Amino acid sequence: MSAIDIPTDFTALHDREWDRLSHPGTWLTGRERVAVAAAARGEAASSPAEEAAAVISTAPATITRDWFDAVLARDLSTEQYVEVLGIVARLRALDTTRFGLGHNPRPLPEPHDGEPSPITTQAVIDGSWVPTIGVAFPPTILSAVPPENEAMFDVHTTLYLAPDGNPDGNSMGNMNAVREGLSRSQMEFVAARTSLLNDCFF
Repeated sequence: MSAIDIPTDFTALHDREWDRLSHPGTWLTGRERVAVAAAARGEAASSPAEEAAAVISTAPATITRDWFDAVLARDLSTEQYVEVLGIVARLRALDTTRFGLGHNPRPLPEPHDGEPSPITTQAVIDGSWVPTIGVAFPPTILSAVPPENEAMFDVHTTLYLAPDGNPDGNSMGNMNAVREGLSRSQMEFVAARTSLLNDCFF
C-alpha cells in the first residue's frame, strides 16, 4: 500500500509537539523528556520515568494500583508521572497516525538545555490515582500539570475535535460536526471500534 500524503495541519501539530518535547517541561528537563519518548518507542530505560513510559506505551492493560504506587516509591513524583503520561500519550497518537498513513515515525528531536519550571496547582484526588482540577475524566486527567493538559487539547483538537462544549464548529459539543467528509456519528463509530480493539475504556 502506498503512503498517504500527510495533512498540513498534522505536520504543523507535529512541529509544535516536537518543540514542546525538546524543551524543559514543568517537572522534567528537555533531555529527560526526549529520553521518556525514546523509552516509549522501545529504547532501553534507565530511570523510573523511562521505565514508566515503556509500560504506559506498550502494556497499559497491565497497569495496576500496586504498580503505580511502586513507581512513585522510586523517586518519581505524581506530577512527574503526569508529565510522563502526557508525553507518551501524545507520542503514541502521533506515531500511530503516521503509521496509519503509511509513514515511519518521525525521528525524535534533539533536547534543549534548561531547567523545568515547576507549576503548582490546586489539584486534588477526585476519582483517579492522580490529582486533577475538578472531577477526574479524560479532559482533566493531566490538569495537575497545566502545560500537559494544554498540549493534550492541541492534539485532541487537530486529530479529532476540540474538547469543549461549543455547539458549533469542530467541537465535542457539536453533534453535527463533519471533518474530512466524516460525520460525527461516523467519527464516534471509528473511535469506539478503535477503543474496543485496544482495550481502552474509561
